[in-house]
Amino acid sequence: MNNPTLYKMFNVCRRLSDKEAVIYRSFELIPEQGFVVQSADRISLLASQEHMQQHERQIWELFCEVAPEERSRPYASIEEAIAAFDAEFGN
Repeated sequence: MNNPTLYKMFNVCRRLSDKEAVIYRSFELIPEQGFVVQSADRISLLASQEHMQQHERQIWELFCEVAPEERSRPYASIEEAIAAFDAEFGN
């Protein structure tokens, strides 16, 4: 193991309407290295089980391929990380 960083994975959700939401797939870098949003998934009430499983698989593919802190710089708060992610990806 050559990466001493530990990651606490969590989701932050934002309601977009009464039928749609966005889920920010986020990580806290431990020890106290900040917060990163790895990706965001738009979810609708009409999403199939297969579609949801595809989102879950993608989380792990992205995580294993590139360390979250290499994909985006860490921020002091999760709010800052989400704002930066939204600005970069036009959410």
